[in-house]
Amino acid sequence: MQTKLHLAILAILATAAAPALATKPVWPSLMVQLHGTGHAYLVDPATDTVVADLETCKGGTLGTTTPDGKKVYVSCAAEGQTEVIVLELDKKAVAKRIATGNRPKHGVASPDGKWVGINHWGLDEGKLRVTFVDAVTDEVAKVIELPVGGESKGVTSMHNSWSNDSRYFYTLDRVDKQLAVVDTTDWSVRELDVASQPHYAVPSPDGTELWLVLEGTSQEDPPQVVIYDLAGDMAVKATLKMSVEGEPAVEGHHGNFTQDGKYFLVLNRGPGKALEGHKVAVYDAASKALVTQFDTASAGIGHAYNAPDGRHTMITNYGNNVVTIVDLETLKPVKDLMMGTGRMGHVAYT
Repeated sequence: MQTKLHLAILAILATAAAPALATKPVWPSLMVQLHGTGHAYLVDPATDTVVADLETCKGGTLGTTTPDGKKVYVSCAAEGQTEVIVLELDKKAVAKRIATGNRPKHGVASPDGKWVGINHWGLDEGKLRVTFVDAVTDEVAKVIELPVGGESKGVTSMHNSWSNDSRYFYTLDRVDKQLAVVDTTDWSVRELDVASQPHYAVPSPDGTELWLVLEGTSQEDPPQVVIYDLAGDMAVKATLKMSVEGEPAVEGHHGNFTQDGKYFLVLNRGPGKALEGHKVAVYDAASKALVTQFDTASAGIGHAYNAPDGRHTMITNYGNNVVTIVDLETLKPVKDLMMGTGRMGHVAYT
């Protein structure tokens, strides 16, 4: 079933407003559909045909594209897996398999294309490993192992991000409820405590703030967004608490900026056994004020995928087969699309 295979579609996506980079990222001519059973399907969007089927790994559902559009790094997150798979798009081939640690979760390429930072779902000898791969040589350049104080229950980390200047790597310790900040100039690490399990960290488009989504646990402990001042030694500028009144389940998931950087969207998904959240909260990025909240027909919502032109976003999910289209000018749902019979987790745009 599609719900169990955890399909994922990967391209250079506009899931958040693009950071200010020295060079503009290149969009690959192919789209890459990653499949949890161990395949990467290369699709030519001009013909809507599969032009290559590459063998990857179990749990290989998340990946990252280098800014030059030439390579994709696929993280093997299933039990017993230890590798990141390198795909070369021009050659339509697997270029290398790199051992990085216990259950690589989500490698992310740095904006300057120098590094791929990789966190892990499993512990390595009781420590949370963060591995940095040189994106030119595809060799492991640095391994950092973070001590874990609490008892590991379930996955130990989640998603990563980079500062816009590629100096800092932000990763998450779900065991100890911490944000870890790695400085790649000297490989020092700073750990910041948070109120509940962290899920998704997003630098602001101008690079001055980091917006961190916390999952929360209940109506009394709702999803939050902690906003750090990147120009002020990671001081907390604001903490936003999402209202989840009336929601059948509570667990914040992803959040991202609109393409113009004006708004930040936060989605309440619900936990793995109750993927029933429907609510989206929209905050003004400048004032940090709540602008609006709305419900979607999409259930167990996890992601808001913005169209490159910034007009609409697609709300995808873990709970049903409905994708909700939101108008980013009116900040209201305008269309619900029912697709297939499984859940609709991820989308990509040409």
